[in-house]
Amino acid sequence: TLGLYLPFAKARRLRYFYANTVIDGQPLAFHGDPWRMFRGFLLMVLLFTAYGASGHFNAWAALAMFVLLALLWPALWRSSLRFRLGNTSWRGLRFGFEGTLTEAYKAMLPWFVPGFVFVAANAWYLNGVDPEDAAAMDAALKAQGPWLALGFGLMLLLLPLGLSLVKRYQHNGYRYAQQQAQMDVGTGRYYVLSLKAALLFVLAMALIGFSSFLLVRGLEGLGKSFVIAVGMAFALAYLAALTGVGAYFSAGLQNLTWQATHSQQLQFNSQLPTDALTRLQLKNLLLTLLTLGLYRPFAVINTMALRLSAVRLDALGAVEHWQAGRAADAKEASGEMSGDFFGFDIGL
Repeated sequence: TLGLYLPFAKARRLRYFYANTVIDGQPLAFHGDPWRMFRGFLLMVLLFTAYGASGHFNAWAALAMFVLLALLWPALWRSSLRFRLGNTSWRGLRFGFEGTLTEAYKAMLPWFVPGFVFVAANAWYLNGVDPEDAAAMDAALKAQGPWLALGFGLMLLLLPLGLSLVKRYQHNGYRYAQQQAQMDVGTGRYYVLSLKAALLFVLAMALIGFSSFLLVRGLEGLGKSFVIAVGMAFALAYLAALTGVGAYFSAGLQNLTWQATHSQQLQFNSQLPTDALTRLQLKNLLLTLLTLGLYRPFAVINTMALRLSAVRLDALGAVEHWQAGRAADAKEASGEMSGDFFGFDIGL
């Protein structure tokens, strides 16, 4: 179907994962209509096709399309969250999402500022420059350089802030029966986690790079094929290091976010071990490469199982009373979802 079946495949995948996610002996359930997901999918294809095509006209058109996407994206994101939560149930009672549109724009702002700098600099310096004119193109790229450096610096500086705002918006908006979720963690903790992950990455890259340099210099006389084999081995080492740092960051992010999430009578606790996730990710990487990608479904299932098994949910009081007392909320959540700004899933 040239990709058009993707939303329907996603709905089936969500139903499968939810049906196998069990809390207190009761599985989750997903009730989303794949045709509404299909509408969101078509909208995303249309928007990003228009953005890609706008760059072929001129850089100012690309900037205008970027601004349009920035204006629409928080509303689409909020709509997707409302759709997903409104179509998720446990013990027969649906969840809900209470985040406001204004809060969605605030949460997304740090992600759009660096992007705007990149696209605006590209429009200002490269618009009208003939790509065949090497001298003019080189001069435009040099003039654009400081703005690109500024955009990259802003991206690094604002990334933990954006991550903190997004997680806070998501978790503060979750609702189940009388329970309204709340996340109590400062933005500084996200900066600390990001800084530790960045330092680990730099250290790993430096050690691998220095070791590969010394080894290749010492083995230059052993033949080109041997040097190539050593280079490939170090490329795999780079990939393994990236996997390890990614596992460290993912485990830290999950534990930091969910340990700080609670409601009036619910408390989440996540103890995802970094070493176990790292070993699993390295195993997934190796087997996926050896099987030319065929191991990918097993890798996804095993990773999800490890992540979920690390989460504990403590409840004060009888959960079945919430269901009995708020059974009508399932219809209310559906009504809120259908009356939303867009009311469909966009694949997030």
